[in-house]
Amino acid sequence: LALFPKLGTEFSPTLREGTLMVRSTLPPGANLPTSIDYAERIGKVFSEFPEVTGTYARVGRAEVGGDPEPVNVVATIINLKPLDEWSTGRDYEGLQAAMSERVETVLPGLANNFSQPLQLRTDELLSGVLAEVVISLYGEDLDQLARYGKEIEAIARNVDGAVDVRMQQQGGKPQVVVRPDREQLARYGIPLDTVLKTLETGVGGATAGQVFEGVRRFDIFMRLKEQSRDQVDRIADLQLRTDDGALIPLSRVADIETIVGPKKVSRSNASRRVYVQLNVRGRDMGGVVQDIQKRVADEVDLPAGYYVEYGGQFENQQRAMKTLYVVVPITLALIFLMLFSAFGSLRYATLIFLNVPFAVTGGIFALWVSGLYLSVPGAVGFIAVFGVAVLNGVVMVSYINQLRERGMEIADAVRTGAEHRLRPVLMTASVAILGLIPLLLADGIGSNVQRPLAAVVIGGLVTSTLLTLLVLPSVYRWFAVPRRDVDV
Repeated sequence: LALFPKLGTEFSPTLREGTLMVRSTLPPGANLPTSIDYAERIGKVFSEFPEVTGTYARVGRAEVGGDPEPVNVVATIINLKPLDEWSTGRDYEGLQAAMSERVETVLPGLANNFSQPLQLRTDELLSGVLAEVVISLYGEDLDQLARYGKEIEAIARNVDGAVDVRMQQQGGKPQVVVRPDREQLARYGIPLDTVLKTLETGVGGATAGQVFEGVRRFDIFMRLKEQSRDQVDRIADLQLRTDDGALIPLSRVADIETIVGPKKVSRSNASRRVYVQLNVRGRDMGGVVQDIQKRVADEVDLPAGYYVEYGGQFENQQRAMKTLYVVVPITLALIFLMLFSAFGSLRYATLIFLNVPFAVTGGIFALWVSGLYLSVPGAVGFIAVFGVAVLNGVVMVSYINQLRERGMEIADAVRTGAEHRLRPVLMTASVAILGLIPLLLADGIGSNVQRPLAAVVIGGLVTSTLLTLLVLPSVYRWFAVPRRDVDV
């Protein structure tokens, strides 16, 4: 039990899909030719690794409308060889670390996020952000949010195990802001709606009609030529007609200026939000987030109205653990209740229930030895091993009680019961252990998700079986109920 605090925690082991996906974010002003050039260079860097069979990149919007991306994002898909064909001795985490270091050396300045296709979609469904952990900062002032967000980003970068740390992009492209002057509009008799529609049609475009080609029809899209709308002075020269029929430029009735505004304003929980995203590599997620939480609480002095939330897989892990904190005690209580109803004795129920802490001890030791973290599959494994451990105890105690009912003394009944129930108890445990050993040793796609469950069940059955065969018979006399009279 002393090892339990040393176990790391996570929601679930990362599914090894056999394919990596790297999202490389360029500055907001990057155009399509620049992104395509970077996509080719990124693919060449990843193709240098012997574990890679091929790469392809996707720039901007994906093939499906539900997966939009800006032009400055390059998504690179990396197909990998089967793990048993890797000759470098690296595992998945080691390969990602080597790729990250290499691409940062060859192409500095990119914000890279290493993940897998299915994992990215799962992370996005959990938090709306394509990362395992999301630190959301809420408040009202965007400048304040950006300042505190950079402080949190700097803290996360210095925490061991946190990788691909990046704050939400704030800087955007230059924007043209047109502020109509209502007094001047009233002076010339121009409705405000006319100004807005002129700008919307001239710069953004509008549908002017339809053209038919057989049974097909197409919208006629109308707007100004590019050279008439790509500069501020050209927009300022847009002509508006006054109420007396004269034409005046837009600059007479509106203030026009160029600003650099935020790329996107995110809102959640009725507040503006800025987030810092990160992945976890080489360490448990729970430990990484706890370190970040402690340092943020100590080093970042947030004003009133500003607060931080931790989401993504960490939020799911916390929610799952809270559920297990309720489910596991209820399960143990039901097991004890059924033992009491079966034997009609608190002593025997308590004696058999001693298998449970021994099973927990074995499961914890197995996780620690195998280097695995406590996760939802591991917690499910603990619940499963409770049942098998209690079953072995029931087999042993019930047989000893039968021998005593036949007239044997306690010492003889314990010795005979332990000898006769050795094979059934060992067979029950061996079947489960031998069946789970392949899951524990497998290294194929998806095997790492099953490994914590297998380790917990195997370790728990080993210790609980030893208790059933050695300790339980030894302490039986302390819990034995006085024998009823036997007719001779």
